[in-house]
Amino acid sequence: MQINKYLFISIILIPGFLAAEDLKEKLQADLDPLMEKVIEWRHDIHEFPELGNREFRTSKKVAEHLESLGVEVETGIAYTGVVGLIRGGKPGPTIALRADMDALPVTEQTGLPFASKQRTTYLGQDVGVMHACGHDAHVAILMGAAEFLAKNKKNLKGNIMLIFQPAEEGAPEGEGGGAELMLAEGIFDRYNPEVIFGLHVTNSRHGHLGVLPGPAMAAASSYRITVNGVQAHGSRPWDSIDPIMATAQLIESLNTVVSRRINIINNPAVISVGMVQAGTRNNIIPDKSQITGTIRTFDPDLRAEIYDEIRQIARGVAEGTGTKVDVEFDVGGFYPVTFNNVELTNKYAQTLSEAADGKFFILDKPTTGAEDFSFFSQQIPGMYFWLGVNEPGVDVAPGNHTPFFKIDDRALDEGVKAMVYLALDYASNN
Repeated sequence: MQINKYLFISIILIPGFLAAEDLKEKLQADLDPLMEKVIEWRHDIHEFPELGNREFRTSKKVAEHLESLGVEVETGIAYTGVVGLIRGGKPGPTIALRADMDALPVTEQTGLPFASKQRTTYLGQDVGVMHACGHDAHVAILMGAAEFLAKNKKNLKGNIMLIFQPAEEGAPEGEGGGAELMLAEGIFDRYNPEVIFGLHVTNSRHGHLGVLPGPAMAAASSYRITVNGVQAHGSRPWDSIDPIMATAQLIESLNTVVSRRINIINNPAVISVGMVQAGTRNNIIPDKSQITGTIRTFDPDLRAEIYDEIRQIARGVAEGTGTKVDVEFDVGGFYPVTFNNVELTNKYAQTLSEAADGKFFILDKPTTGAEDFSFFSQQIPGMYFWLGVNEPGVDVAPGNHTPFFKIDDRALDEGVKAMVYLALDYASNN
């Protein structure tokens, strides 16, 4: 009886398993012409990047592509977000696949023929706009996965929810946006996915896929410190209360929080200054200066301790310089720790390895980067993984958020395969 029971179970499972394997073989056969489209889409999106909540051209391109495939499409979510639904031919779970669409205020210096020449005003400054984080690749990869899955929907088990998300890098202050706003506008309530997958390209080994179970990326909070003084002629500094000198003290002291003031042996933390704004002319001591930066943590108690340390530093600088110092936290929002569901990640690590033909690794520690994918994976089990896009044989290359960040298009097929394989394998097992 025991043998017959196991034989019966095997017979039930084989058809679904073979269907998934057959679709993987079909993807491999269709991959070259599909990747030509993926690369063309990426180059176009790269050449015309858009900042968060302003991804009008990108979202239009995505929506038109999905509509051409016969996918159900919803637009205008969280300003410019797009959601598509591919209904499979067989009953099964709804699986969400996510890509982010926004670019960064960075002036591109790659020299690529499709390099961005776009400019915009950001925080009152004229700046370039660039896909310096690789979201152009994320969008193109998911468009490619959508095309294959939509064309084979009769053989799919369950549904595929396609999330093209705006403003991952943060929305303009006062607007809200990104994953948090998409959830607030009810996308999970309407589509009811039971699992979500996402990826990020990075400057690591060509075509390698990597993942980390559990806490994978840090929580991110921003801070803004405004120093108010008294303006004076640069030739008479004694008539001023100099906010620039006070700001210099602040920056120096901020660098001691992690290095000297708190214990980070078991809990990594980062405090960085990203912007310093002050003054209008060489011979004027201004009345105000401002610094803005980011804080990365994995422990909420440690984050609260860092906030207290920064407030204490600000009070000390104000008292010592005669300035008035105002401190704000979570300016423009807060991102929780990106947590990869351990059971899900352990179970589908093999799928990633298969998609990358064995070019796969488990990370040994989390990264202090951050992702608002974390909001999605707080709601349902999620897995977020990395795709290396360096040129073959190149180990060290300019990183994300730099003006020199480049993507080798030949690495993107592993991204398409990973998204499709995960959807197929998860559906087969559930």
